[in-house]
Amino acid sequence: MTVAKETIRCPFCREPIASGATRCKHCHADLSEHKKKRSFVARYNTFRIGFLTGVLFCLILILLIYFQFYGGN
Repeated sequence: MTVAKETIRCPFCREPIASGATRCKHCHADLSEHKKKRSFVARYNTFRIGFLTGVLFCLILILLIYFQFYGGN
């Protein structure tokens, strides 16, 4: 008789490991930090956030310039 263990896949090497493991037996990656929840901003790609912030800044700048020169008439 064998005991069935619940297994999950390692997020680094994608090999099956025990669900409560703190270190992968295949690639020896530390899984204790990976299980911690990340903050809202850390979930998203920082390049994407920077790009969208730059686009928003440019739109606001264009609107301010437009109202400066054409808004008074």
